[in-house]
Amino acid sequence: LAAKALFAPTSAIGGHFVYASVAAALSGRAMAAIALGAGVGGALLGRLFLALVQTYKRPMWPAVTVEPESCEADKRWACGPKTRHVLVKASVGLAVGLLSTFFPQTLFWGEGSLQHMIDGQATPLSAVWPGLSPDLTRRALVDPSLPFRTPLAALQVGAAKLVAIALACAGGFPGGIIFPLFFAAAALAHALSAVVP
Repeated sequence: LAAKALFAPTSAIGGHFVYASVAAALSGRAMAAIALGAGVGGALLGRLFLALVQTYKRPMWPAVTVEPESCEADKRWACGPKTRHVLVKASVGLAVGLLSTFFPQTLFWGEGSLQHMIDGQATPLSAVWPGLSPDLTRRALVDPSLPFRTPLAALQVGAAKLVAIALACAGGFPGGIIFPLFFAAAALAHALSAVVP
């Protein structure tokens, strides 16, 4: 840390994300209220995410009632368990791909493009890893090359990312959910900032 401060005194310390400054200092009560609101909001968002995962998981992987005298795995589903896995994963991949056609911001896991959400898309998506070609953003409902124009645009991107993550989790795709949830929360925070300055 000391070496970083010595060799790059103007660079940000503590991460590679850049946050906008606040216009004025906040009082202790204001900071406490914001922290409490963010905590409650985060808990509600987490609960919503878990409910989405469970809602999507039920039809994908229905509970199996196998008769005690039967141990045959093929009686689980009409098409057999291996075929079901292929069908579920292909369907989830298709659904997430279709969603990303209209919300290309939801592609990838979110760490590389988190700066894009933190500043409300002021940083072009093409400037952060992995970047997206114009071919992948042509049908976007919320243009990823422009800052959010309305709180509704930010809400749409955040909700789309939550749906994409929930589908992937319910479908049994491996991978982490931390950065994708940070990404969704950053977009939803932009939507909320129109209500709570």
